[in-house]
Amino acid sequence: MADETPSPYQQQSGRALGVLVIAGAIALGGWVWHLNMIHPRTNDAMIRANTVDIAIQHVNGKIIELPLKDNQLVHLGDLLYAIDPRPFEAAVQEANAELQLAEKEVKGQMADIKMAEAKVLQSEQNIQSAAAEVKRAQAEENYASSYLARLKPLERQQFVTTNALKQAEANQRAQLAAVHDAEAKVRAAEAALNSSHQSRSASEQRLAQFGNQFARVQQAEAKLRKAQLDLEYCRVYTPFDGYITNLNTSVGQFVNTGEKLFALVDDTTWYVIANYKETYLRYIQPGMPVDVFLAAYPGRHFKGEVQGIGWANYPDNVEVKDALPTVERTLNWVVLAGRFPVRIRLTERDADHPFRMGMTAFTSVGVIH
Repeated sequence: MADETPSPYQQQSGRALGVLVIAGAIALGGWVWHLNMIHPRTNDAMIRANTVDIAIQHVNGKIIELPLKDNQLVHLGDLLYAIDPRPFEAAVQEANAELQLAEKEVKGQMADIKMAEAKVLQSEQNIQSAAAEVKRAQAEENYASSYLARLKPLERQQFVTTNALKQAEANQRAQLAAVHDAEAKVRAAEAALNSSHQSRSASEQRLAQFGNQFARVQQAEAKLRKAQLDLEYCRVYTPFDGYITNLNTSVGQFVNTGEKLFALVDDTTWYVIANYKETYLRYIQPGMPVDVFLAAYPGRHFKGEVQGIGWANYPDNVEVKDALPTVERTLNWVVLAGRFPVRIRLTERDADHPFRMGMTAFTSVGVIH
């Protein structure tokens, strides 16, 4: 039987090969670890999109239009639903009538105030005119009295006739009557002024019943605007392109304010929520490119971009009761790194490979595919 003991050369070669294999494994492991650090990746990720609950706004009534099917794609401005508008149209008409009545009343009261102010001004002008007339009449009466006083001695001396004296006396009496008449006009103008002031005060008091001259009109305008808004809420349109989901009602259903009809998935922006270990977070920065692979589409990769990293994570072994935390008395032999959500905006779309919320995703940060 031949001796199978390896030669020293073979032994040394075997040892060298073993060292090379071990060194290669270590080097490969180090390279993989390095790649994993500079290009963090995870399979704990999911496709997400913003959703909006479509609920009844401020009105109650029966659905008369619902041109939708569950899971249907709708576009910006499409009609989502319509509620019977007749009660709200009647409310708009009633509010509009109240507004017109309030405006008419306020305008009438304002006109009364302006008319009273005009009468006050006219009365003040009449007083001034009457006062001037009194002064003129008094001046003429004074002249007539002075003239009569000069004629009386002359009549006794027969320098003037008796008729001339009588005519002067009649003129003096007429001028005195004119003075009395002018004074009466002054008193009448003063009485009219007082009446005008009272009329203006009464009009202002009636108008002040609503707080100020526009309070009632403003109240009626607010009621009309609310009625118009309620009428507008009877027809609701799509705020963005999206997909109808969880639609479980139909035409004829009576709905109340706040009742949810369905949800609308926003098709304008899609993103991935990827949960990364906290040890990777220092290698992830907003704006970095991301390679996204979806399990639903093998062989198809999508481009993404890091939008931000979550700032909070709720511990799974801490329970909060009455504002005090309850921490379990456990000893963890293996410490697991916490995970934080990283939001990745998908910058690439493919009509043949549409996104759906909940799809499983695999992400690699810093990789451009």
